[in-house]
Amino acid sequence: MLAPWQVGLAMRTMRRKISSAISISEVASLCRLSLCYFVRAFTNTVGIAPYAWFVQQRIVRAKRLLADTTLPLAQVALECGFSDQAHFTKAFSKAAGITPAKWRRQLYTC
Repeated sequence: MLAPWQVGLAMRTMRRKISSAISISEVASLCRLSLCYFVRAFTNTVGIAPYAWFVQQRIVRAKRLLADTTLPLAQVALECGFSDQAHFTKAFSKAAGITPAKWRRQLYTC
């Protein structure tokens, strides 16, 4: 289990890097832990692996951008740290069960 300060630091660090690449080993180092121990402890504490949590946060941000802006999908992808629209669509679809374009359309048809 991680100490509360470690969970907070890890989550803050990952949220700050939401639109760029993340190094989980860098986050582990900030928490003063080895990579293997950090991944295991984060997963046991939070219930999801650190990188999966990070991607989940990117999807949360993407949903906010899709709902609150008229940015094109390619721009939303970049704002959320995905390499391109295809990568974004694949990750979003896996997490939400629907493509980002369909998700956005459903917001305005209800």
